[in-house]
Amino acid sequence: MLSIFFYDKEQDKADELSKKCTHYLKNSGRDCNKKECYSDHTDMCTMISSFTDTSLYMLKNDSYLIMLSEHIKSINDLSYVVVVTESVEEIFQINMSAVRPSGLLLESSGESGVEKVMNEIYADYERNCTQTESLVYNFKSRGIEYSVPFCRIMLIEVRSKKILFYTESQQYEFYDSLETVMKSMPEYFIKIHRSMVVNTNFIKMVNYRERTILMDDGSTVFFSRNFSAQIKNYMGSSLKENIF
Repeated sequence: MLSIFFYDKEQDKADELSKKCTHYLKNSGRDCNKKECYSDHTDMCTMISSFTDTSLYMLKNDSYLIMLSEHIKSINDLSYVVVVTESVEEIFQINMSAVRPSGLLLESSGESGVEKVMNEIYADYERNCTQTESLVYNFKSRGIEYSVPFCRIMLIEVRSKKILFYTESQQYEFYDSLETVMKSMPEYFIKIHRSMVVNTNFIKMVNYRERTILMDDGSTVFFSRNFSAQIKNYMGSSLKENIF
């Protein structure tokens, strides 16, 4: 279930948008996990860091927009960002490639404008939930429950009886067995060592002579000779593969 967070330096405006969204949820028969408003960008940033679930963020277009948007995507790239602007002219000044908004909303929009944006967000979220429900791994680490989409995991490693999930921005560590995790894995994961599995979507190059794999983030991992044939068979004629 989505959580919704609002950010605006003017608290009353954040509260007003929150009320419009509450009205939408009531009329549409939908619900949200939690709903909070923030007027301080530091508090907002702290909350983003501590909340990893896929969420909807309604951000006012100000000097902190890019920073908050990039932070949101680094924590959970599946989260939605809706930019709230005071005028149409503002929209053309937004750095879209940096913010990557899921929607745009004029501050003066009535409930019909909010309804349009929310309908699009919820439709996409519900569709993705249906498609990826089995592609998420749930676990508990240090008393905190996590739900991490497999598509975000670059590498899975076993170390000292613990499972380590590596994403582009985070590392998770918890007690489990690799065999249990592998039962839930999508087919784009391959085992490269008895204690390591990689997401092939993050592979940049494969060096079969040195038995190394260069990942998209620049890191290098070694694979066992016993798994060389399996890697070659899987990669096959993939356009992403570079062999040297």
